[in-house]
Amino acid sequence: MNESDAPDPGEAQSAPGPLLLTFLVALPFPCALPHGAVITKTLPGAVDGLEAAEMVVSQDGPAVSPVAQGRPFVSLKFRQLKERQNAGPMHLKALTQVCAEITGKPLPEEDFVDGTVEAYRTVVEMVTIQSADRLEPQEEALHEAFIRCFEVLTDVSSMAKLVLPHSHPVAAPEQIAVALWLARSLTGSYADGWMGVMPLTPPPGPLGSVLDDDEMTRLNAHLHRFWDGSPMELAMERSTEARRAFRREGDYRNAVVQAAMFAEIVLTSTLALMLWEEQLDTPSVDEAAAVFDFSRGGGLATRVKTEYAPRLGGTWDSTRPGPIHDWAHAVAALRNRVVHRGYRPTHQETETALAAADALLVFIKTRLAQRVARYPRTALLTLGEPGLRRIGGWSRANAYLQNPQQVPDLWFAEFTAWREAVDRRLS
Repeated sequence: MNESDAPDPGEAQSAPGPLLLTFLVALPFPCALPHGAVITKTLPGAVDGLEAAEMVVSQDGPAVSPVAQGRPFVSLKFRQLKERQNAGPMHLKALTQVCAEITGKPLPEEDFVDGTVEAYRTVVEMVTIQSADRLEPQEEALHEAFIRCFEVLTDVSSMAKLVLPHSHPVAAPEQIAVALWLARSLTGSYADGWMGVMPLTPPPGPLGSVLDDDEMTRLNAHLHRFWDGSPMELAMERSTEARRAFRREGDYRNAVVQAAMFAEIVLTSTLALMLWEEQLDTPSVDEAAAVFDFSRGGGLATRVKTEYAPRLGGTWDSTRPGPIHDWAHAVAALRNRVVHRGYRPTHQETETALAAADALLVFIKTRLAQRVARYPRTALLTLGEPGLRRIGGWSRANAYLQNPQQVPDLWFAEFTAWREAVDRRLS
């Protein structure tokens, strides 16, 4: 949302040379950098029109390296501002105070003598350069520059935790409700430039409603399945945690790890259920112990190659396009980079990983519905009647249930006891 004197998106492109963009964000948690601290990162590459401009250090800023002259950059300035308890989750007072300082149009000072000061609010002024050929569409240009700046802020926040281990969580864009942006040419001033508001993540509001009767029924169903030993509820718990880490906290590493856990629980529990069902006539843990023995059969990747296709059919080759390929590359491989190298995945990589994990579950459910005649218990415990009615296979599953010897309420308990016996054999 632009001010009335702001240019149209196409008008910004006609501005001479690159633009200096500033974003103001109020962090949800205090960051312990002192008021006025400046941190600058020089970026690779070049920006046309910047080579003739000189980077001049501010009065209280750090020295500028000669090699940084003419290079694109991100510069952060940290401010610690007093804030009222009722400032609200968007912290607009703090943002507009800094905006007024930058534009030279100060706001009236607030009176805090009424004792409503909660603490200090950290506002970060993030400055970068945007080349003239990347100014349109305006929304995309602003988002690109904002993410570039926030990556540096995340780096600073992350490394600050090494100095203060008990400090607050690492800053992420998903934690920010709104940002202010300002733009000016290299030779102009912010007072004569443009500004606007960037809505980001809506802050959580008060409880708007409670569970209705249908949702309470679903909750009770999940609880009883969980208490009976259903592995699927454990898997879906990881999926929910992955989405919370991604959408609300911006913790991409945790989101990828949780998505990988979700996928591995789904894969492992599905195979375990099928192995349990195969031994019902002649109870034994021998085959399952051999399959899950790392020293004999290898790990999950090996089991995916050898154990699933003969039982469920479909494509389980990770080199061929499909859900298994996407899981192996977008989820498992990315998780390994995160866990073993400390890699910080991007927003897009994380979003792709969560989608690939979801697609894996859909694929497995579809294959189980196709094999309900061979694995009726596994299909019923994984999909239930609603899933089998939706995907197919309910008529065969229902015919299996008509056998009076089948007691579905005991299946999870029987499976759990058998699975624990397998684990004891492997320990």
